[in-house]
Amino acid sequence: HWRTCDCDRRAMSSLSSRLSGQMVLAPLTRGGNLPFRRLCAEFGAEVTLGEMIFARQLLKGDVIERARLRRASNEQVFGVQIATNDIEEGVGAAKLAAAAGADWVDLNCGCPIHEATRRGLGSAMLRQPVRLERLVRGIAAGSPLPVSVKVRLASEGGDVNVREVVGRLRAAGAAAVTIHGRTAEARYSKAADWRLIAECVEDNAEAGGGMPLLGNGDLLTQYEAHGRMAQSGVDGVMVGRGALIKPWIFKEFRDRRAWEPSAAERVAVYRQLACFMKEHFGDDAKGRRKAWYFLPWHFDFLSRYRPLPEEEFGERAAAAPLMQTRLPPAPATT
Repeated sequence: HWRTCDCDRRAMSSLSSRLSGQMVLAPLTRGGNLPFRRLCAEFGAEVTLGEMIFARQLLKGDVIERARLRRASNEQVFGVQIATNDIEEGVGAAKLAAAAGADWVDLNCGCPIHEATRRGLGSAMLRQPVRLERLVRGIAAGSPLPVSVKVRLASEGGDVNVREVVGRLRAAGAAAVTIHGRTAEARYSKAADWRLIAECVEDNAEAGGGMPLLGNGDLLTQYEAHGRMAQSGVDGVMVGRGALIKPWIFKEFRDRRAWEPSAAERVAVYRQLACFMKEHFGDDAKGRRKAWYFLPWHFDFLSRYRPLPEEEFGERAAAAPLMQTRLPPAPATT
């Protein structure tokens, strides 16, 4: 059993009202750039997270990491995600995020990529829940912003310990927790375990509630998102690949109905992203190089879009939720 103090409850409350009922844009490596977040906000994303920032490099003044603090003008509620395993670093990064205008800070404890785990960051931090609790408690105590945490079900090669982790994060004063329903080892190869996410929701309620829990994994349509919220009891959902494939998923979630754009409408969306890139990076040779680092990568995801009407794909999504197993094949071209 883990207790929560009054100051922690205030942090939970300040973020809770902003996350409740929301579809949140996940922090996306490479994809979480400002122009793409701006596009998602145009389509109704009210809560967005920037790309993960290594706190140590940020505090050393790294230009790229500093740039990731920037907020698009239309982002209503904007969070900065940091990677650190040091309290002083975390507090310092949180202060810079606050100075840059962020609404909250998220601690990355879910990233399975080697660049993070080799430093003892990301999902590697799930191996030591007690140490993680101390870390979050220290950062939350010194941060001028609410501190949330994003986790997976387990570290790579580790036992599934997400229920203990979430309980300890609650005790440490985390303002919210997002649960990606896969282990680090599974990456994206197995379906997200929303049953286990629901068990974490039950544990949280038994501990007194108040701390928002968000669920993440295999959400490609608005009907799945609303269905998972209802079935698991999470306060909100977070989407990553679903938004990369169709940035208008936020509009669909808000309207509770699909938008199936024509080819011309899709091209207009993609052109808008390119225009946002041009506006953000500039139209000189340097700006075009930066934009072309991102655009082909984005188009690889955008080209995967297929309409998935609920009457045709609803049952398939429930039976085989792993995203890549239920996308219909691309139509043949001649």
